[in-house]
Amino acid sequence: MEKTIFIDGHAAITVKDTKRVVNAQFLPDDQDALILEQSGVTHGQMQLFRNGSMDYVACKPRRRANSTLLRKVAHGRLSVTKDGATQLTLKVFASEGIDWQRVFVTEPIETLTPLIGKGRMREILQGVLNRLEADDYATV
Repeated sequence: MEKTIFIDGHAAITVKDTKRVVNAQFLPDDQDALILEQSGVTHGQMQLFRNGSMDYVACKPRRRANSTLLRKVAHGRLSVTKDGATQLTLKVFASEGIDWQRVFVTEPIETLTPLIGKGRMREILQGVLNRLEADDYATV
């Protein structure tokens, strides 16, 4: 439940020569006007209007990571998400000047082989090669 509380007081605003706000404080007339049960830091956005009034809006909480890192790779990571899924994320920048297609094929193999074993990886890759030769994959 939200409620609005009005408190009389003064604002003290520190401004640089460029008129950029450095610090803003609210100084209530009555020190006991609003005693908070919890104090803490809340990130938000404050607007200072031309007439001297201020408006502050708290930002949404920062999203925390929803995954646990299993293995770091040169261009990404292998992780398990909170909902139990396993994901491999790869990212190659154009400025790196490397063959991204080769990276997207070789890095998953290099990442997964130690986890699932060479025999199982060989079996999976042979199945992929067989499907490629049989033209079972749709072409774009």
